[in-house]
Amino acid sequence: MRDDRFHASRRKPKRWELQQRPLPPDRENPEAGDKSHDFGPIIAAYGSDELMRLADTLAIGLAIEMEPTTWESIRTAGESARPVVLKIPAVPAGIEIDPSGRLRPFRQHGVPVGEEIDKLMTSAGLQSRMHVLTARSRDIALDLLAPLVLPGRFPSRTEFRSVFRWAPLIEGLAYALATRYLAALEDLHECENVEANATSSGGECGYCAMTHTMAHFVLMSSDAPEYSLAKAARSSTSNGWTPSLGFTRARTVWSAAAGAKSAIAFGPTVFECYLQVLATARHAFRIYDALFGLTAIALSHDHAREEVLQAVTHHAQMVGDRSVDDIDCVTLAFRSAIEVLKWRAGEHSPVAALDRLGWSRDHEGDGLASPPAFRLDPTETAPNGMMLGFSALPAILRASPAQHYPRSKARVYRLKLRETEMLHIARRAWLLHPTE
Repeated sequence: MRDDRFHASRRKPKRWELQQRPLPPDRENPEAGDKSHDFGPIIAAYGSDELMRLADTLAIGLAIEMEPTTWESIRTAGESARPVVLKIPAVPAGIEIDPSGRLRPFRQHGVPVGEEIDKLMTSAGLQSRMHVLTARSRDIALDLLAPLVLPGRFPSRTEFRSVFRWAPLIEGLAYALATRYLAALEDLHECENVEANATSSGGECGYCAMTHTMAHFVLMSSDAPEYSLAKAARSSTSNGWTPSLGFTRARTVWSAAAGAKSAIAFGPTVFECYLQVLATARHAFRIYDALFGLTAIALSHDHAREEVLQAVTHHAQMVGDRSVDDIDCVTLAFRSAIEVLKWRAGEHSPVAALDRLGWSRDHEGDGLASPPAFRLDPTETAPNGMMLGFSALPAILRASPAQHYPRSKARVYRLKLRETEMLHIARRAWLLHPTE
């Protein structure tokens, strides 16, 4: 059992603590006025145990960083030139502190190495000092997480990096939290009746906000090694799950880009999930998602490209043998995937597609965080006759996780969706046929 001495001083926050923090002036949406929305499903997810565990783990790293010399006493006289290695409680990760005090978070696989933090706190003085540090660092951790989880907020590149640098410690918890948001989206989808009028019901706003938050945490875990995500893949294959579906179904290029990174993180371990969908799905968008995820993985694992191309070509020939809800969309999706898979390794996205999305080839400026990427449907036809999402894939794969975010806080406002846009995007995501 875990020794709770290290955690004893942590006050468990009330569920509303994150929600009650006021938005700074540059984050407020003047078009929203005083209208309030029902973010019930989102707030429930924010108060989840998963988020609290993530904040706690982030706070441990921050506390160690505040005073790395606190741990110098565990070195013996002959080890002054060797780094201190600390095992982080309850996660397969550690922190290495070199003699200069520099910290390096790292992943652990197999037999853990390092000193257990709880076991090192044998003196009352060290316990007291760490209680003070963790009380401070937990507030800092919640502040760092706020732009990722609060409705109406969106992180800048710097804000994302301030959390992402701790990815080895929190990526497993981040992915677990993303799956919680996905479940909440499914609940929202089931209960929300999207009516054909110009007034948003709150559910549409909640859908967009929750999709973005889910994307943040998946991008936070996108550098995780395949073995750490394999268990999630094995446990989810029975219900038609794929690692990209929650994002491609959101029907914006920015969300689809997060879905591509999620598929790549799992890698070839999820080929069977996607191939099963290609063989059996009757919904055009499920087929699109499978093709998009397979193509993203193939472009990132060049040794698998030919195998994927052959499988996709085979299923393209067989799909006409069953009834699908939009054969034109399915045909274009297969043609787009095959075309991209035949491109030379290292091929860039077409300039016309980049221009459509407001992206540059080298991801200068705001990277993938452009207003068009937050609004355009990845299934629309690009200037080259392919689906836009497939044309954009090479550019998406060249972007680092941080390049999914605008370069400064002042640029975040450009991405803010009007309520009418949220309504349009949510309705588009919930339509049966992608081309409607």
